[in-house]
Amino acid sequence: MASPFSDAIDALDALEVISFEEEFDPLAINNEELNQEEMDDDNPYDIVDYPLIRNMPEGMRREAVFTPARQGSAQQAILSMVHRNPARRPVLMGIVKLCEGGCPSTEITAQVDAWQEHNRSVYAPMTLCRMLERAGALTLEMPETADECEDVAEGVAYLDITESVDPIWHATEAGLEVYDLIMGGDPFRKIVLGEDVKYLEVYESVMDYVAEKPRSREEIENLVDTFEIVKKPRRFGGHFIDMLEQTDAIIWRDRAWNMTDLGMRLLPEVKAARG
Repeated sequence: MASPFSDAIDALDALEVISFEEEFDPLAINNEELNQEEMDDDNPYDIVDYPLIRNMPEGMRREAVFTPARQGSAQQAILSMVHRNPARRPVLMGIVKLCEGGCPSTEITAQVDAWQEHNRSVYAPMTLCRMLERAGALTLEMPETADECEDVAEGVAYLDITESVDPIWHATEAGLEVYDLIMGGDPFRKIVLGEDVKYLEVYESVMDYVAEKPRSREEIENLVDTFEIVKKPRRFGGHFIDMLEQTDAIIWRDRAWNMTDLGMRLLPEVKAARG
């Protein structure tokens, strides 16, 4: 049965996949040096909204790049954002799942820091949450942290601060639907079992190889080169690494390529398709 968002994925195929290996911290930007005229929605470095630039005329402030209003729906906005942020996709989707039912900001920060230990990003966890919020994947709940009090004798009312603020993030229905779509393996099936199906034997061997133990890029490339089918037209090992990474079947961790839980779940499907 076709996925409810298969049309959305097809539409995203036309987008250029941009790697965020050279990421920057938007919060470290010097507001005085920023040239507003050079900001471009299609520039990957402009994808994360800049912090509010003080004293900027209202008409010059940029809108968020990925929003339901701009993409037509929350699902489209979320899909577009994760497609254009491939290096952050596992973390972004992990945040959505973590926030199913609600999750405090402090817990999200700790978990994201752990996830990004081997895939460094200068984007702060809360920056990623704000991206997801603007796209329609998360909502923010601010807990009540003060009690209203009144001093009758003095005739004044005041707030009594009772605790520190730890905002709660909640995954939306749209966010969870996109999570199920992406992390359920549909992109993998579309590529490995569809567009690239003639290389299925190669994919199966690479996945088996990485499942045995983490492998270097060179090891995978050497394995791929043993198959005649990749000789003409030429397909290098990097192609298979890229496709498996982009479909969340493998992940770079501890200086090697590792199988993900999703990849391990999908491997039997590959073997079944091979007969």
